[in-house]
Amino acid sequence: MMDTTDHFRAAFRHCLRHSDFKNQKAVAEAAQIGESSLSEMLTKKSYGIKTQAKIAKIFGYDDVLDFLALGRRISEGQMPVRDDAEYHISIPLYASGKLAAGENGMIFDPYEEPASTLMIPRHEVFGRKNHHLAGLIVGGESMSPIIPKGSVVIVDPDDREFSNNKIYAVNYPQNGENIAAVKRVQKWKHGFVLLSSNSEYPPELSESDWRDLCVGRTIWVWKSLEDM
Repeated sequence: MMDTTDHFRAAFRHCLRHSDFKNQKAVAEAAQIGESSLSEMLTKKSYGIKTQAKIAKIFGYDDVLDFLALGRRISEGQMPVRDDAEYHISIPLYASGKLAAGENGMIFDPYEEPASTLMIPRHEVFGRKNHHLAGLIVGGESMSPIIPKGSVVIVDPDDREFSNNKIYAVNYPQNGENIAAVKRVQKWKHGFVLLSSNSEYPPELSESDWRDLCVGRTIWVWKSLEDM
């Protein structure tokens, strides 16, 4: 019969596999425990409830008993599904992509009513749950096949730090309006290069300041596989 150590280990492995932590060292630093101790937790050694609670907390479980219950369900072969609101993040979904000037740069138009609300499992946006995330419906073909027309992407306006060759939502003026578009961005000596995944769309140069160009990092995409 399994004890709580086995349940803890099952939950720990599951959450680690679905988390945004890059490695065990990052987990150890977040939980403020030794990396060697963490490795032992995942293999054989048993630790007290206080240490288990530290691990549970960094994965969003304030009550270690809930964490152990997750491990028990996994050990019994049950799908670890939680329906409580704390497991999901509500994100506004914008259809037009209209932008407005904000205090720290371009933002989604605060006067536009969201078309809908996305409910995303918390582990999909781990480490960003307190950010002001926004969903955007992609209206063009320029990023196909990676992001086909009609896909939903999640943009993190709180993540504006430039990282070369990553995908961002950028300010892409159309017909006199500031509109968000999704592009891969590379540095250029006079500004930035906006790249599309679709070969029919050539690279475009932008001399805009990054503050005026960047809306936020594109971190997640939801698309249908029916036509693929």
